Amino acid sequence: MRTIVTALWISLLLASSALGQLVASRPPDGLAVSTGNLYFTSHDAAGATVWRTSQTSVPGQESVLFWEAGARFGDIAFAQINGAFFGFFFAQKGNVVTIRRVPLTGGNAVVIATVTDVDIVNTHQNLATDGVNVYWQDAGAIHKVPVGGGAIAVLDQTQANAPTAGIDLRNGVITYASVNDIRFVPVGGATTAPSVRTIAHASTTVTALSAGASSVFWGERNGAVRVKTSGSATQTLPFPSTLMATSIASDGAAVAWTRCLGQCELVRFPLLSGNVVPIAPNAFGIHITPTKTLFWADSAGVHRRGFNQ
Repeated sequence: MRTIVTALWISLLLASSALGQLVASRPPDGLAVSTGNLYFTSHDAAGATVWRTSQTSVPGQESVLFWEAGARFGDIAFAQINGAFFGFFFAQKGNVVTIRRVPLTGGNAVVIATVTDVDIVNTHQNLATDGVNVYWQDAGAIHKVPVGGGAIAVLDQTQANAPTAGIDLRNGVITYASVNDIRFVPVGGATTAPSVRTIAHASTTVTALSAGASSVFWGERNGAVRVKTSGSATQTLPFPSTLMATSIASDGAAVAWTRCLGQCELVRFPLLSGNVVPIAPNAFGIHITPTKTLFWADSAGVHRRGFNQ
């Protein structure tokens, strides 16, 4: 048994070396990237944890912010509120799903909303906050709730689609997918019909999306990854595959995405060589930082890799 375990560990180390560096070896359920830190959730047979670690950390340097027995946590987002930083995350215990708030210095987590029709296991990047409200998509609508808790408001109706592609909050606007329609809605609510706020129509169900200042990237169930820039026609990015995009990130000049279907890959564009890299299963949460560093989560943990590596 020891020989088998050792061989497996060596294989994981070799794989991690080829991919970049492991920041944490705990398989995340949700991942958020700040200026210098990473915040993620994970679970095991005993319970669920919210973690904090530095972007330059190695496995074992994570700090526990909150733990709960018999629970499972999901997506996590963060914001600065009155000078202090807080994390917001999905939590499921039994059949009840809530949104919790926890100080990013650690401490007790409080419930700010009880939600329904949210698949926290299969949906990723489906929680966002601007420090005033927390936003998410369920099977029938885009919702918001104040960061301190209170009444839940409906911002826009959507078609039932599980899992969702996630939401993207930028400059007071939420971009989301309603099956194969990609739309936006202001955080204050819509005053126009959904057809007026439809950015693009995908050929199949949207599985991941990322909105930039002037472009929206999305992945489709058929494996295609496309981009729509204001005033331009929809374009299909290279590296076609039947693997579905599970997360997409762009910094304007570059784009990267994870894609999975039995196996998983990391794709970077543009790049001179080595655009497609095999990665561990259950990949999601790709981010590109201003220093051109990629972070993503998969069943091996949280990874760090320079965009041009």
